[in-house]
Amino acid sequence: MRENTAIHCTVFLSHCKDITTGVQNSVHAKQNFINNVFFSTHTRLIPRRNGNFGIVMLSILIPTYNFDCTALARELQRQITASGITAEVIVMDDASPRHELRMANTVINELPDCRLVQLPHNVGIARIRNLLADEARYEYLLFLDSDVYPVSDDFITRYINNRDKADVVCGGLMFRATPPSPQCTLRYKYGSKVESQSVDKRMQQPYGEFRTLNFFISRKAFMNTRFNEQFVRYGHEDTFFGKELQQKGYTITHIDNPIYHDVPDTNEQFLSKTRRSIENLREHYDILLSHVKLLRMYDKLHRYHMSGIVAALFSLIEPLLLHNLNSSHPSLTLLNVYKAGYICRIMGRR
Repeated sequence: MRENTAIHCTVFLSHCKDITTGVQNSVHAKQNFINNVFFSTHTRLIPRRNGNFGIVMLSILIPTYNFDCTALARELQRQITASGITAEVIVMDDASPRHELRMANTVINELPDCRLVQLPHNVGIARIRNLLADEARYEYLLFLDSDVYPVSDDFITRYINNRDKADVVCGGLMFRATPPSPQCTLRYKYGSKVESQSVDKRMQQPYGEFRTLNFFISRKAFMNTRFNEQFVRYGHEDTFFGKELQQKGYTITHIDNPIYHDVPDTNEQFLSKTRRSIENLREHYDILLSHVKLLRMYDKLHRYHMSGIVAALFSLIEPLLLHNLNSSHPSLTLLNVYKAGYICRIMGRR
């Protein structure tokens, strides 16, 4: 009877294209039990050995919102086939309001080993990643943002080859050589100069350089950590997740396996995201203070009774800062000034 039940579980879960609303909203314990039963059963019934990798089973998990990620899904599916591993690609749409993009992504269901899950309600940046992990069938999880694309043709196999180096493996990011339009220069410059770092640079602060847009993690490490679902709005859910991994004793390593970050933000859109990210710092001040440099700077200014002065000066020079930051040649130094002034302004309203 137990084997019949296990076989039924394998057949049912491996052929489902979508999850029902009831499963989406089930408690984590129940979902984890189902996944663990499936994982052990699938390992027993389908002992597929993959070339030089041994038995490797990988779930590639992609949250999306108002973005067409069919090109990404096609490339991942191509690499899965080429590598010969047992893998799946799950794209989860967080109730995108743009109907044409939701429809475009339905093509993903037609690709082998790929499926699209469309959520009926927006759940936010942290919970959607937890739901993706709950949906995942396999031993290893690879999280990617929807607006990325692998740099190398062996992107997946690089992760598989490095899977035993740490509980979490981060591949890094880079931006394409061709600069974007003048309206997008700030995001491109910040990404190229600040976010795109060498392996050696990232390994100097392995937990601090953790980013959600491209990381590989063992199922056990993720399920014992999970994203903090208090982070609903944009910004710093990855900072807290990295902090939790460190506190729980999970190891992180960084390798040279980047993705192109094809973020299409204009200067104003990037500034808007920057403000929302800083507002999220205010909301989670207590738990992020020790891990975010900008918060520590504010805390020091506040203790010396200088944050109000900085906020007042910021109000005077804000138009000049915005003029530069929205130009075709924005200054990253002035971006840091803008961040410092903005956090002093909004923290004064706590």
